[in-house]
Amino acid sequence: FRFKDSLAEDLRRADLVISHAGAGSCLESLEKGKPLVVVTNEKLMNNHQLELAKQLHRDGHVLCCNC
Repeated sequence: FRFKDSLAEDLRRADLVISHAGAGSCLESLEKGKPLVVVTNEKLMNNHQLELAKQLHRDGHVLCCNC
């Protein structure tokens, strides 16, 4: 996607969301009740996205993978 002010319409129509593990992206998708696959980038320094993805996976909210 190019930059969009909102992904609300895309999320509404989606059957599945594949996203990075940013907190906003994860929460918005899960709030809409969409199945979510998060792809982490383990090369990032201080990778808070990896921590969030692992916890959401342990809690059964997402499927998690890396590149």
